[in-house]
Amino acid sequence: MKAILGTAGHIDHGKSALVRALTGIEPDRLPEERERGISIELGFAHLDLPGGDRVGVVDVPGHERFLRQMLAGAHGFDLVLVVVAADDGVMPQTEEHFDIVHLLGVQRAIFVITKADTVDAARVEEVREEIEILAVGTPFENSPVAVVSALSGGGIDELRTVIAATIADIEPKPERGLLRIPVDRVFVMKGHGVVVTGTALAGRVATGDELRILPRGLSARVREIQVHGAVVATATAAQRVALNLSGPGRNDIERGDTLAGAGPDLATTRFDADVEIRPSAGKALESHTLVRVHHGTRETMGRLMWLDGIDGVEPRSRAFAQIALAEPLVLCRGDRFVLRDQTAQRTLGGGVVVLAKAERHRRAAGEVSSRLRLLSEGDDVTRLHTVLALASVLAVEPLEAALGAGLSADGIADLFGHGAVAQTRVLALPSDGAVEWLMAAERADAYLNALLDAVAVYHGQHPNLPGVDIEHLRGALVPVVDARLFRLLLDRLFVEKRLARRGNLVNLPDHQASLGRSDSELAGRVMSAIVATSLMPPVVKDLADGLGVDAKKITTVAGVLVERGELVRVAADLYYARGTIDEVEARLREFLAREGEITAAGFRDLISASRKYCIPLLDYFDRAGTTIRVGDVRRLRRA
Repeated sequence: MKAILGTAGHIDHGKSALVRALTGIEPDRLPEERERGISIELGFAHLDLPGGDRVGVVDVPGHERFLRQMLAGAHGFDLVLVVVAADDGVMPQTEEHFDIVHLLGVQRAIFVITKADTVDAARVEEVREEIEILAVGTPFENSPVAVVSALSGGGIDELRTVIAATIADIEPKPERGLLRIPVDRVFVMKGHGVVVTGTALAGRVATGDELRILPRGLSARVREIQVHGAVVATATAAQRVALNLSGPGRNDIERGDTLAGAGPDLATTRFDADVEIRPSAGKALESHTLVRVHHGTRETMGRLMWLDGIDGVEPRSRAFAQIALAEPLVLCRGDRFVLRDQTAQRTLGGGVVVLAKAERHRRAAGEVSSRLRLLSEGDDVTRLHTVLALASVLAVEPLEAALGAGLSADGIADLFGHGAVAQTRVLALPSDGAVEWLMAAERADAYLNALLDAVAVYHGQHPNLPGVDIEHLRGALVPVVDARLFRLLLDRLFVEKRLARRGNLVNLPDHQASLGRSDSELAGRVMSAIVATSLMPPVVKDLADGLGVDAKKITTVAGVLVERGELVRVAADLYYARGTIDEVEARLREFLAREGEITAAGFRDLISASRKYCIPLLDYFDRAGTTIRVGDVRRLRRA
């Protein structure tokens, strides 16, 4: 069983002594801790349970001045030992630590009355009653209570048995998903380099893996992994891990950073959350209050803003809020966090991340909270659709969408594979093969309609042109999307026959280039000049000089005539009448059917035209698929 066991409780209530008695390991690492007899930093150990399971143990400081360290260690607890000394009973830090583990979503608790050998049985019962009052109305209300003496060892074996039974009932953390390890300790080991430790929240890490150091954006490679002091090839969620890293220097990583596997950027400076205000806040927490945000092993300042026009939230109440951060945090949907006051004196509350990367919301009553409720409570399809609808970008890559919806990448694939996601709700691109992008269907429809409108507007502004250049069209739309995504959206319109394509130009299916009166007259003169010269028509420059107009105007008019099928563009500045091309092709086919092949000189003799025209014509017939060039001769291309 992979799980993390942690301690919580007031200073001098015997947390570290309890860990020593349970594990035989001294959790206080620093000389100052041993001299003063108090824990200042996080302590680590492992506990062997009956049946052979080994779990990681994190011991936290109890003094209020070291609550920051406690918060850094408590984020990964699966089971917490809430330690209450029999002589003192429940104290202020007992209550605050208890609030914190509740806010962090710890699954199970065991209350441990320590120093039982220093009081009588009546006092133990009084403390048991205090614990019952503390736990009433919380998920830990019916948690077991153990009575021990770390000094004499009384009750320690029984506590191990209770721990083993409780851990066996804990739902294991999923090993799949994006690896995340909040770093709680960094040091340099001589001959090895940088070593970091932390509790793996999700995913799997293996020797040789390339990891990201977030939010710094640096990279590192895993040289070696240790779990409970033993070298292993892999480690997974709910394990304490030590990683020897190559790449970063000692100053490139610190407590508060997060090691993550390959995937989307998880760093954010604004998130939406379901926030609970605890009684310790003392009064309603008003919107725009500055708070200290504790997440994982990191702390930063933030501004709490209640959504949908709420001005404040009373203790023992909850509401949706947005938190704007002074520094980025590495967040995923479902993560827990704790809020403390600006002076770090009181725990105000905490909550659950609903949308890890949020946009600034307007004060539209009801709209935001209703969507966040769908994202918080909806089924898989609803959550996925909501993530896409709230995204700051038009389309989202599958892994990022999966993280936002609380799904795995495999879970996304399963939704589409079993047809559970109707195309009326989510659009997957491409529609066949590996999915590259996901879009909320209504956002996709709005964008595609805007795209079609833009093409129609272009036709109206440029009726003489056959279509609009694809890249020009992409740049004209808001937002400007990735080129690959834009081509996939265009492909959808091509398949649905709502848009047509001619080379790099797109047009509405019923669009035909048209000319104004003056251009129509010019088109007639251009056609006359080309038809009159038959096999040796004037190039664009000669046409322009002969007709007394700009060469660009000739090209535009000729383009319309090409689209109508009256002219054929043989080279960049050379056009033939369609009838002339058909006649030449017929003569060429007849000759090749009889003789088998033809040279450029032979073609010149066949049509009685100069080499200046013969070579472009032969190249045109190659491109058109009539002929194929083999060395210096042309042959008919076989189907």
